[in-house]
Amino acid sequence: MKYLNSLLKSSIAKKILAEAFKRKPLTVPVQPIDDRDWMMPDLNVKGTIVLENFSQRSRTLPVKNQGRIGSCVGQSGRVVYGFCKEFDGSEPSVMHIYKTGQKFDPWPGESYSGTTIRGAALGLKEHGCCEEIYWPYTGKENAPMKNGAKENAASKKIEGFYVIDKNDSNLIKSTLLKEPLWTSIMVHEDLYYTNSSGVIDDEKYLKSKKSGGHAIAMIGWKTIKGNLYWEFQNSWGKWFGDDGYFYLSDNLYKKIIINANGPFYIKAHSENKKIPPAPIEKENFTTFIIKFFKNLIDLIINMLKKREK
Repeated sequence: MKYLNSLLKSSIAKKILAEAFKRKPLTVPVQPIDDRDWMMPDLNVKGTIVLENFSQRSRTLPVKNQGRIGSCVGQSGRVVYGFCKEFDGSEPSVMHIYKTGQKFDPWPGESYSGTTIRGAALGLKEHGCCEEIYWPYTGKENAPMKNGAKENAASKKIEGFYVIDKNDSNLIKSTLLKEPLWTSIMVHEDLYYTNSSGVIDDEKYLKSKKSGGHAIAMIGWKTIKGNLYWEFQNSWGKWFGDDGYFYLSDNLYKKIIINANGPFYIKAHSENKKIPPAPIEKENFTTFIIKFFKNLIDLIINMLKKREK
């Protein structure tokens, strides 16, 4: 294992992996803001989320490899919708999300590779999504649908979908505490060379050549040297980045997002979702100092009262 890790970190291995990742189709088009981008309703988020790090990694469906077809919207949608109670004990069909989404894209026909998140979300609202067993993923565009798929999908429709403003990091965090979000970015070639930390360098990324649009699932965040980074699950297998995951700074994410004005939130009929245990919030230094002095003042007041008696 020691020698395997050393080999994977070598420049030769990085180049081999990068060439493999470059073969992944990047078929998600840039989608500007329009009237169909229903903004996230006010959730009455109380206060500021002070957690420095949070991840749904252990609670979401595992990383998969999309292979050579443009199914990243279906793959990432599987992670997002698969978090809902509709899929307890099962998981959504990547192919159903992918192929149904093509019917709702803003251009005619379905004989092409790729789709948009908006199209896929509309497909989930109108037709639902069947379980994986009814339309298994084979890595081929013409993977066959099984009998009963449409009926199964009809019982798993979403209520709607919303866009969270990319500039409202507090609302994004508040939503991520409950469930993953759906988004797409413009891939630059530097992404293919992501190391095992999964952390993307803003400058190197933006200096590298654009490759195409790609859909991913946003699952959490972490703080690196005082800066906010969002965590994403990719669909290029576990050899990519940090076991299939990677991190973009908030600033970089805002520059390369290509779907509407922020990540998509899926509202399912099962609201709320598979609610995880409430995370324990870590106190920052300022909060600790304030509490310390408050307790100290209370202690002094109590001592003075005892002396007066």
